[in-house]
Amino acid sequence: MTTARAELRKLLTLPSLRRTALLTWAANLLLTFAYAAAESRGEPLGDDPALAPLGYTQAGFLVLGVLAAVSEYQEGDQIRTTLLAMPRRLPLQAVKALALAALTLPVAAATAATSSLPAGGAAWLPAATAYLTLTTLLGAAVAGVVRRAVPAVVLLLFVYVIAGPVLRARFGASAAYLPDTAAVDPSRGAAATITWTLAALTLAALTFGRRDA
Repeated sequence: MTTARAELRKLLTLPSLRRTALLTWAANLLLTFAYAAAESRGEPLGDDPALAPLGYTQAGFLVLGVLAAVSEYQEGDQIRTTLLAMPRRLPLQAVKALALAALTLPVAAATAATSSLPAGGAAWLPAATAYLTLTTLLGAAVAGVVRRAVPAVVLLLFVYVIAGPVLRARFGASAAYLPDTAAVDPSRGAAATITWTLAALTLAALTFGRRDA
C-alpha cells in the first residue's frame, strides 16, 4: 500500500501529466462542439458523434501513458532510487500500472462524458472510459519497453492514427484485431483492446525484469 501511494504521488507531481490531461480534455470538448455543430447543420462528421471525438483525443491518452512511463528514466534516472526502495521488479511494475490506472480513470471518465453525454451516448460512457484507461496503460507499456518518449509516441501514433484506420478501410475483417477499433465500435473492438493491453503490459514487465535499470 505504501508503494502504491508513493507511485500515485509521484505521478500526481508530474507537471507534464497534468498539462497533457488538461489539454486532452479541452481538445475533446472542442471536438465535441464541432461534431455537434455539424450534426445540427445536417452535415455529420462521423457515424457516431458520441464516440467520434475520442478517435482523435485518444492520442492524448497515449501520450499520457508514455510520459508516465519514461519520467523515471529521463529525470535523473529516478528508477534506480525506486528500485532501491522496492527491488522486486514484477510487483513494482504491477503497482505502477495500478497507480497509472487510478490516475487515468477520472480523466478518462471526464473526457468520455464530455463527448458521449451531450450526444445522447450515455450508454457508451463506461466502455469509452475503460477504453481510454486501457489505451493509457498500453502507451505506458510500449514506452516502458522503448524507454524513450519520442520513439514511443511516434510508434503509437503511427499505429493508432495511420495504420489502424487504413487497415479498417481496406480490410474490414481486420477491425476486430486492432487495438483502436473500440474507439469507433466498442462492441466490436473491446476484446482486441484488452488483449493488446495485457500483451503489452506483459512484455513491459518481462523486459523490466530482465534488463538493467
